[in-house]
Amino acid sequence: MLKFSIIIPTFNSEKFLEKTLNSIVEQTYENYEVIICDNQSIDNTIKIINKFQVDNKKIKLITRKDSGVADALNVGFENSNGDILCWLNSDDYYFDKNVLNDVEKEIKNYDYLVGNFINIDEYDEFIKYFYAYIPFKKIKRLFFYNQIFTGALFFRNYTFKKFDINFKYSFEYDLLFFLFKNYNGIYLDKFLACFRILPNALSSNKKELKEEFFELINKYNLFYSNNIFLRIFSYIRHKTLHKVIKSKIKYLLK
Repeated sequence: MLKFSIIIPTFNSEKFLEKTLNSIVEQTYENYEVIICDNQSIDNTIKIINKFQVDNKKIKLITRKDSGVADALNVGFENSNGDILCWLNSDDYYFDKNVLNDVEKEIKNYDYLVGNFINIDEYDEFIKYFYAYIPFKKIKRLFFYNQIFTGALFFRNYTFKKFDINFKYSFEYDLLFFLFKNYNGIYLDKFLACFRILPNALSSNKKELKEEFFELINKYNLFYSNNIFLRIFSYIRHKTLHKVIKSKIKYLLK
């Protein structure tokens, strides 16, 4: 029975953290640990964590001053002992109670797994559905697999390499490029996580993210394409094109 290590970086996260933690402790799959890396919060974040720790000894807290999310994740993963590693932002949550169980069943013969995700707003209203796509074999030069949310990414402990903390906005691509070039993954056609869109989120700093993204593209000697036909081809191979079309029509008719 594989063990999950779920890392959660926090900083003044009182508004949504309880929702995030509930989505974990309510999982039907129970072999997991949660490592919360808190950047010295001054709101009620620690009180919320302590409340959960009373009934769940799988939740661990590390409090230290960090230099950003990448730094916090490095500390969390270095202190983990799970077979499968993953992380959630402190305002995101798992889609349903069977996520860890579904992932454990599918990942056994693979190095990493990617599933679908949903954008939500601050009121938990669904905004948009996203269907992921990943390589069928290790990539060499071409990268166009940018339909991935890290809350729906799970990877074996032996595949992890420390994040470069100099990349503040797009550090997750450092891991994705490394995984795609060196390991074999599987796509799971299920919604695994909900990604909250907030105005002040790191991902909203699009200019900085773009600059760092292309710096990492060069670092891994990759060529980036946003060609729609490559995406359509991937959806066809994953047998999800009809779902993508239906989802886009539904979104446009909102």
